[in-house]
Amino acid sequence: MPSSLVSPLRSQVQQVRLFKEEEIYSDLYLTICEWPGDSSKLIVFGFNTSVSGMLMNMITDDNHRDIYVSTVSSPPVTPCTDCRESPQGSCLLHNFMLYTKYQVVYPFPTFQPAFQLKKDHVVLLNTSFTLVACAVSVHPGGDTECRRVLYSRQSEHFARASSRSTSAPSSSSNSPPSSECCSPTRPGTPPSVTRAREFMAGLLRRAREGSGVEAEDRGERPGPSRPSVVLHCDSETSWPRPNNAAYMKANNHPDEPSYINYTQLRYVLGQGPHTMRESELEDDKISLPFVVTDLKGQRLKVLNNKAVFKGQQLVVEQLTLDFEYVINEVIRHDASWSHQFCAFNDYDIVILETCPETNQVVMNIGLLLLAMPDPPDGFCRPITYHTSIKIAWDLQTAVFRTLKVDDLTPVKSQTSGSVWSAYRKNCVDTVMKCLVPENSVRFVNRMTNESLHKGCSLKVLADSVRYTWIVL
Repeated sequence: MPSSLVSPLRSQVQQVRLFKEEEIYSDLYLTICEWPGDSSKLIVFGFNTSVSGMLMNMITDDNHRDIYVSTVSSPPVTPCTDCRESPQGSCLLHNFMLYTKYQVVYPFPTFQPAFQLKKDHVVLLNTSFTLVACAVSVHPGGDTECRRVLYSRQSEHFARASSRSTSAPSSSSNSPPSSECCSPTRPGTPPSVTRAREFMAGLLRRAREGSGVEAEDRGERPGPSRPSVVLHCDSETSWPRPNNAAYMKANNHPDEPSYINYTQLRYVLGQGPHTMRESELEDDKISLPFVVTDLKGQRLKVLNNKAVFKGQQLVVEQLTLDFEYVINEVIRHDASWSHQFCAFNDYDIVILETCPETNQVVMNIGLLLLAMPDPPDGFCRPITYHTSIKIAWDLQTAVFRTLKVDDLTPVKSQTSGSVWSAYRKNCVDTVMKCLVPENSVRFVNRMTNESLHKGCSLKVLADSVRYTWIVL
C-alpha cells in the first residue's frame, strides 16, 4: 500500500509502502493521524472490516480482526543540514518507518485517536489483552543518554519509596495524608499544567464520589503488588504513595512493582561496532514486535543496551498494562462483591481521558462475569453479571490505581452484543460530561475513509493541507 508525500509546487517528495510487505485481501478502514505537537511523523492505523467471499473458506475464525499500524517520518520539502551531511542521503529524523501487526478479539476495541494520540510521541494500542503505550522519538546527535518518554519517574519515585520504607514503618491507608500530598502548587508552574491537574483531579473526584466511598476513606487498600494511593486532597492531584512491604518484588529487582513491563530499543542507520542482530534480542517483555526500516525498506540496526552512541538514535519504548492482571487485582482488593466472584467471561476497555501534562490515562473496563447471587437463591449456582471498573494508569511511574468499582447487574435475556453496546454508550455519555473541547494546540490531526466506506474502499485518500496521498 504505497503512500506519497508531495509538495504543492513540486513533484513527489517521497513514496513509502505502508504495512511493510503485508498482503491485505480485505477492505480496510484507515485513519491517518498526526500528533498535536509533532509534525515530524505520521501514524497510519488500519483494520479489516470484512472478508471477501473467495477467502471465506480459508478463514476458520471470524472472531479476530487484523490491526495494522505504521509510523512514518515526514521527509522535508528540502533536505535539512543533517540530511545533507548524512552518507545515506537522509538523516534519521526524516528517514524511518515502524510497522507492527496484531489481532484483536470480540468485542473489538475501537481506535480513539483523540485519546490514544493525545500525548506527543506516544500511541496507546489496545490489543484486547493489554494496553501498550508505544513511544517513538529521535534523539539528536551528541546526546550520550536518551531521555525517556515513558516510565521516566521510575528511579526518583522508587528511591523515595525505599528511603521511607527504611526510615519508618509504612502508614496505613486510614492515616491522614502528609504535607507532601497537600503541598500547594510549586511557584512557576505553567497555567496549562495547573489547569490540566485541576481537570484530572475533578475527573478522579467525580469517579470517586460516584462510587459511594466515604470522604475519610480516599485511599485504595494495598494489595500484594500495588501501592496504596490517596486520590484527592484539597483539589490537587496526588501521586501514588507506595506501601513497600506490600508490593516490592522478592527477586533481583526489588525496587519496582511486579506487574511493570517496560522495554526500550535504540536504532541507528548503518552498521556499527555497537549494533547487534535482531535475532539476538531475547527480551520477552516486548509486547508488540516492530519492524523498523528506513524509507527504502532497509532494516535499521539495533544498538546494544549498554552502548554509548553520540549519533542520531531512534528510540522505541513500550510500557504494557495487562488487563487480566488488573481485573483480578481490583476485584480481589477493591470490589465489595469479591466474595461472590467466580470467574470473568469477557471484558472491554474504553479510554475515557488522557492527560499529557499529568501523564494519566483514565479507562473504563467493562466486565461480563460469573458470580454467586447475594442473597443466595435455592439453586446455589453462579449467574452472569455485568459491571465496570475505572482505573487510572500513570505513564511515568507505570502504577495503576482504582477509581471506582460498580455494583453487579444481572444479565437476564440480553445478548453479549446488547450488553457491550449499552456499555459503550454509557462510556460515551461519561466522556461527554467531562469533555473539554480540543484547541488548535492539542488537536490530533486525522483523516479517515471510515465515513465513506460502503463496501468498496476509496482508491486514494488525500490531505491537501499536509500534501499526503494514500494510494490503495
